[in-house]
Amino acid sequence: MIFTTGIFAVFLAVSLSIYWLLPGRFRKYFLAAAGMFFYAYYFPPYLLMVIALTVITYLISRSILKIRSGNHVLQARYCMIMGVVIPLLILGYFKYYKMLVMTFDLIAGVLHWHASLPYSQVLMPLAISFFTFEFIHFVADVYLQKIDPATVKFSDYFVFIFFFPTLVSGPIKRYQGFQKQAAARPRFQLDNLLEGSRRMIIGLAKKFILADSAAIMAARLATPAYVSAPVLVVAAYAYAANIYFDFAGYSDIAIGISRMFGFQVPENFDHPYLQQNIAQFWRHWHMSLTSWIRDYIYIPLGGNRRGFARTLLNLVIAFTLCGLWHGGNWNFVAWGLWHGLGIAAHRVWNRYVGYRIKSRSVILRVVNVLITFHFVTIGWVLFASPSLGVALQTYAKIGGKILKLF
Repeated sequence: MIFTTGIFAVFLAVSLSIYWLLPGRFRKYFLAAAGMFFYAYYFPPYLLMVIALTVITYLISRSILKIRSGNHVLQARYCMIMGVVIPLLILGYFKYYKMLVMTFDLIAGVLHWHASLPYSQVLMPLAISFFTFEFIHFVADVYLQKIDPATVKFSDYFVFIFFFPTLVSGPIKRYQGFQKQAAARPRFQLDNLLEGSRRMIIGLAKKFILADSAAIMAARLATPAYVSAPVLVVAAYAYAANIYFDFAGYSDIAIGISRMFGFQVPENFDHPYLQQNIAQFWRHWHMSLTSWIRDYIYIPLGGNRRGFARTLLNLVIAFTLCGLWHGGNWNFVAWGLWHGLGIAAHRVWNRYVGYRIKSRSVILRVVNVLITFHFVTIGWVLFASPSLGVALQTYAKIGGKILKLF
C-alpha cells in the first residue's frame, strides 16, 4: 500500500477514526494490527517472514539481557552477532543475490569459465531494508545497554516494527524514543491532527507537483545514447530536484501521519542543497539514515579513534556500504564510494588547508554551496542510471561536450 494511492486514503481515514475511538490501553495493539494489514496488502506471505524476524530478534534480545545479567559478556556478544546476521542474510538474499549472480556470470564469461550460479526472479519484500535497519538497531542497542531492560517488551517492539507511517520509506526510528511515546499512551489533540494534516499535504504537493514534474526530464538519464549532452545536463539537475522532492515529500507524509496518531518521529531533511560542504550535506540529507550509518557502521569500524588514515578509510567503507544498501547494483556502490571519497577529501582539506580559511564572505559561502550541490548532482547520475555502464555513457557524453568547448 503506497501513501499516494486512493486505497491508502481510505485505510488512513478508517484506521485513524478507530484508533482515537478506542480506549487508550488498546490503541497500540490496534496500531500493530493496522501495520500488519498495511503490509499484507502488498504481498501477504511476506508478512509471515517479517513477523518471524520480529519474534526472532526479540527473543535474541531477551537472551542478551538474560546472559548479561549473569556477566557472560562473550556469550551476549555471540547472541548480538547472531541477531544482526540473521536479518542481514535475509536482506542479502532478496536484495543482493541477483547482483552476485550477475557479477559472477560476467566474470565467468570474460574468463571463459563454463559455470553459472542458479537464480530465479523473486518479488522483493516491501521495506526489507528499513526493517533490517530497525532490527539491527534494536539488537545492537540492547547489547550495548542503550535500552532500558524494563522497556524491552514484545508488544512495544512489535508496534515499533509495524508502525505503518514509517514502514515503507522511514524516517528510521529509534526504539527508545518510540517506546517512551507508546508507553505514555498519546492523547487526542486537535493541534496534532491539524499539524499532521498540514505536513501531509505539503508532502503530497512535493511529490505530485514538484517531484513528478521533474521526473519527466530526469528520465532521460536512463537512455543517454539517444539524447544530447545538454539534455543530459538538464536531466541531471532535474533528477536532483526529483529525488529530493520525492523523498522529502514521502518523509513529510510519514511525519505528518505519525503526528496525527500522536507520535513524533525524526526529521529527515533540512535544506540539504544549501549546505557548504559534503559533510554538512549528509547532516541534512536523510538524517535518520546518516545517524544510523554513523552509529552502526562508522563507529563500530573504529570511527576516528584509530588515527587519521583509518578515519578516512572508515568513512569510505561506511558510505560505500550506504550506497550498497540503496540497491543491489554496482552503480549504487559507485555512488556510495563517490560520497565516501568526497567526505574523506573534505576531512583532508579541513585538516591541512581549510582551518586556515576564516573568511565569512557571502560570495565564498555561495561558491561553497554551488560546489557542494554540483558534487552531489554529479553523483546523482550514478544513482539515477539503470546500471554503472549507462552512467559512464552519460559522463562520457557530457565530458566530451565540455572538452570540445575548450
